[in-house]
Amino acid sequence: MNKFLLFCLAALSSVAACNNGGGKKSRSVHFRSIESGTLINRGDSVSLAINIPEEIDIDSIVYELNDKHYKTVHDSAAVWLQTAELTMGSKLITANVYKEGESERINTNIVVVASAVPEQYSFSVVNTYPHDAHAYTQGLEFHDGYLYESTGQRGQSTLRKVELKTGKVVQQYDLPNKYFGEGMTIVDDKIVQLTWQEGVGFVYNKNTFDKESEFPYQSSKEGWGICYDGKRLIKSDGSNRLYFLNKENYREEGYVEVYNHKGPVDNLNELEYIDGKVYANIYYSDVIVVIDPETGQVEAELNLIGLLPQKDVTTDTNVLNGIAYDHQGKHLYVTGKNWDKLFEIKMLER
Repeated sequence: MNKFLLFCLAALSSVAACNNGGGKKSRSVHFRSIESGTLINRGDSVSLAINIPEEIDIDSIVYELNDKHYKTVHDSAAVWLQTAELTMGSKLITANVYKEGESERINTNIVVVASAVPEQYSFSVVNTYPHDAHAYTQGLEFHDGYLYESTGQRGQSTLRKVELKTGKVVQQYDLPNKYFGEGMTIVDDKIVQLTWQEGVGFVYNKNTFDKESEFPYQSSKEGWGICYDGKRLIKSDGSNRLYFLNKENYREEGYVEVYNHKGPVDNLNELEYIDGKVYANIYYSDVIVVIDPETGQVEAELNLIGLLPQKDVTTDTNVLNGIAYDHQGKHLYVTGKNWDKLFEIKMLER
């Protein structure tokens, strides 16, 4: 037998020994449930079970949820994960298995989705008001009897104060040409306005429109919509995330992912906070979704198809965008980019 053949036989024997652990069974541990990426309805319980080879004596298993301690056990019996208090989206599940003076860390994940189909609403038009057909509406607020509006497009972006009944612009600030204006909201005596891809937001004096400061974005790279819940700012960036900003320094302090019963809801655009919920335009859609900001669950959908009469649609008419709410009078206003009308509507349950 030549040396080359002897070498090959020795190599094959070595590989075989490695594959069977030198004659021993595999000592690896792994999740036998649940499969990574499984969709779980919020409120359901999830069985977490780990495969432990018989010859291994475990000391303990420490489970973590999103890198935070969840539960410690001392055997391989299944652990039940409760999801009723979880927010929407992907959740990392980690098991730290301590055995024979060693430890092994294994991961899986689940995706929490809404447990119910969103309630469906249509609408009726209560009042119709004029709206500047050249206003590329990005943000809309109602405050002290006036509409405040942010418009977009570079070289045309503005911040405006508008008479509701006439559509007349009574006060205006023109953004420098390099900025593309986006959503805006009012916080006490300040107006907070976003820009699209410039990575910066502006803070104005509400009465004078004088710019007082600006702030950079953090994890949310773009600015789309923004609203205020009385304690914090809530910001969208075109994804399915809502980011929470400190109202004093505008730093991001967390986020929720927005899901319905089917999966993530992307393209969250202009936002309005109404009675504990976030109303959000879905870009390129005639639908407004109603979101629980604490969990990210879409609770309702408002279908506004046909709101703008076809006779009023021109080549410049763009998508539905702009939600404002009169918290005292309980009036809901909506419009769109380059629409010549603004509508007060009533939601009708289907």
